[in-house]
Amino acid sequence: MPEQADFNPCTIALHPIHDGEHAHVADRLVYRQSGMAESDDTMAATARALSSAVYELGDAGLLAERTLFVDLPMIWLDRPELLPTPAPRMAIGIADLPEVDDRLLERLDDMRERGYRIVLPASLVMQHLEEILPRTDIILVKTPQEIDAKTRERLPARNIKLLVENIQDREELERYREIGCAYFNGHYLARPSFIASPPRGRHGNRAAQIRLIRALYEDDSDMHRLQELVVQIPHLHVAVLRRANSNYYNRGGKEIDLHRAMQVLGLIELRRLILTLTLASLQPSSRIILRMALIRAFMCRNLSAPFPTLDAEDAFTTGLFSMMDALLEEDRDTLLAQLPLNPHIINAVKDRAGPLGAVLTLCENHERQVEEAINDMPADQLHSCYMAALASARALMNDL
Repeated sequence: MPEQADFNPCTIALHPIHDGEHAHVADRLVYRQSGMAESDDTMAATARALSSAVYELGDAGLLAERTLFVDLPMIWLDRPELLPTPAPRMAIGIADLPEVDDRLLERLDDMRERGYRIVLPASLVMQHLEEILPRTDIILVKTPQEIDAKTRERLPARNIKLLVENIQDREELERYREIGCAYFNGHYLARPSFIASPPRGRHGNRAAQIRLIRALYEDDSDMHRLQELVVQIPHLHVAVLRRANSNYYNRGGKEIDLHRAMQVLGLIELRRLILTLTLASLQPSSRIILRMALIRAFMCRNLSAPFPTLDAEDAFTTGLFSMMDALLEEDRDTLLAQLPLNPHIINAVKDRAGPLGAVLTLCENHERQVEEAINDMPADQLHSCYMAALASARALMNDL
């Protein structure tokens, strides 16, 4: 299956952060995607940066025992299951300065309970001192006067540290030392290192990725089956091995194979890693098609329920693969010839033949009715199957 070039590689920078003794104790992750406009998919850009710095580089990204500082958009913080791990080695800031409301305070409380350290700018802390200070671990200062002496006196009891960036010379360094800064970065101390995301196709092995996503969320997820799917996607295979062999997960130091790596990480961490990497490779257009394909797949599965001779998972696969050629931008017949699918599924997808083909045809006819409907659709059993499929697809897409 030919891969398409990735025209928008992501470049990340790791800015070294030093303590007052000039020891390199942390790194700040700064990322941007070449040609990325303001309106581009923020989630995808964030996923690409995290996949490169945290998941694909392993200890080269987290750099042994050092902390990784990273700013994440609020839309990402609303998805705690996608927060990068391990939490004790992460310091999380907020890329888009938020309104201080109950939603923000709850999110900060939740992240701190999970073990993350919170980095917030002094301007926000001082504006909402009593609400924000108890929820802050590191304060980013831009000038020595941003935090008054009275507030600075409160910080040691709460174990709150000060961070200053862009230190240009020794005099500036000494000024911030005098107000008690614990973390410093800037060209005076060290230059950042730049890492480009590894070149790979825009979609990669999308068929295996989608089967893997479905398998991750099955009620009885089978690690052996997940392993079979992971090995079909080289960059995921490498990422799982690197993750499990990192210093944090592999304290023994002896290299472990893929089977053991997946056991070490566990299902929750595998979901986090795989969904982040999958999101990183999706383009906005393919996400739209994936949503349509998932709605059709779930509806086919729902329609098969009253028929004991129809396998629900075969029906799901039939619906999903009826749009796989559009999703992967591949010729349908070539794609089906390369996939180890049940012949009944292939006949249903190609010719709408057999019971699975009848279910698929019924689903497609209803999709057209929904698309063309001027008035509300009747609340019949067919439309109930569609609405349930819509809810299932939305829930799964929320995990991408």
